[in-house]
Amino acid sequence: MRHEAFPVWVFVIPLLFVALGYMIAFTRKGSVRTARLGSRRLEVFSNSDPAAMFAKLSAMRGKFTADDSDASAKIVVLSSPVSFFSWGFLYPVFIHAEGSGSRVEVGIQSKFFQIGPVVSKWHRDCVAAIEQAVSLPEARVV
Repeated sequence: MRHEAFPVWVFVIPLLFVALGYMIAFTRKGSVRTARLGSRRLEVFSNSDPAAMFAKLSAMRGKFTADDSDASAKIVVLSSPVSFFSWGFLYPVFIHAEGSGSRVEVGIQSKFFQIGPVVSKWHRDCVAAIEQAVSLPEARVV
């Protein structure tokens, strides 16, 4: 009885897919030019005017960083880093005047390919970071 070896391509193809995914995800940056909200969107409301919201969001650093922004269109594209469980995400943020404050729409796009609950978790985390950044008082110089 002859035993055949397990085909090598069964291991090689997935490894090539993962390597390609990491290459794309590490090099992909957000751009206002290609920013689209898509079907997944969350909203944040604030008493701050759109210009103040734009200034705070375009200065975000840390887990969620501003990659690109357009002051005239009031659009900021935030990004999150690649991690062990995700390829990283881009978050197009559109700021609209709403009464005396602002309405902020936040979308999400994977830097490579991602589905499932990880997408929703990162989307909620980004909105929470936006809410925190907006609620921080501005420093005053005396």
